Formats: sequence, structure tokens, C-alpha cells
Amino acid sequence: MRTTIDLPDKLMKEAKKKAIEEGITLKELFTRTLEKELSGSATGQKAPWKKLHGKGSAEALLPDDSGFEGYSGPDWNHAMQVNDPS
Repeated sequence: MRTTIDLPDKLMKEAKKKAIEEGITLKELFTRTLEKELSGSATGQKAPWKKLHGKGSAEALLPDDSGFEGYSGPDWNHAMQVNDPS
């Protein structure tokens, strides 16, 4: 379906930039973003770990248990410095 919407210039520029960075069309970006929003899984929704609240205890966790084993996402703490005891 074809439709026309008015978007702020700044928002449209950001959308074009993101589409180019991801190698997709604006149509694909808008469709994906709208689908996420309508399904309730858009950014800004509840954090996924919130559903675990009240489901158990951390008593059995060891200091090395991070929950990030196999994580391959972005390095969000790349600027953080950690003192390595070894």
C-alpha cells in the first residue's frame, strides 16, 4: 500500500543514514521499525530480564557467572577499564 506522511527533516536524514549503514531500503527500515513498534518489541520496551524478576535467587551464582557466555553483540563497555588481577 502506498501512503504519504510528513516527517521532520532531521528524522528523515537519520532514517536514510541508518538504512544506508544497514544496506537496506528506506521501505525495509520503515516496515521493520513499524512492525517492531506494533508488536511491542521496539527499543524502549521493558528490558528482557525484567520478566525474570521474582523467579529465583542469585545465591548459587559464582563470581564468574556473568550470563554473557557466547554473547556476540556490540562491546558496550569498550571504554571501561578493568583491573586484571593476573
